[in-house]
Amino acid sequence: MRRFRAVGVAALLAATAVPALAVERAQHTVDWYRTHPQERESALKACQNDHSFDNAADCRNATSAAHAAVADSISPTTDKADPEADPAYYGHDGPMIAMTLAMCSRNRAPPSWCEAARIAAANMRR
Repeated sequence: MRRFRAVGVAALLAATAVPALAVERAQHTVDWYRTHPQERESALKACQNDHSFDNAADCRNATSAAHAAVADSISPTTDKADPEADPAYYGHDGPMIAMTLAMCSRNRAPPSWCEAARIAAANMRR
């Protein structure tokens, strides 16, 4: 029993000796990235090129702003019932495009989604 207490106390001391992980603050907010499209595109390219930034606050803010910009760009005449049929829906979301194309390869997605995802993938390569 003493041995378990000693191990428990040592673990507790080690845990309290390590400083709490600080949350990285973003340099820019989602709204800032929405109003600065060139900087947003630059941040998105950097984030997509190096996945060590996947959880970086600026990458998340730029991605959220890109999604918001896509939502803003969808015209009122766009079929709101099927947004996945619009290439703008996919924006710069590489994993979403890959997932949709994988579904398409197994004939598990509507043809309109597949075409939109293919266009969005081609737009990302530019």
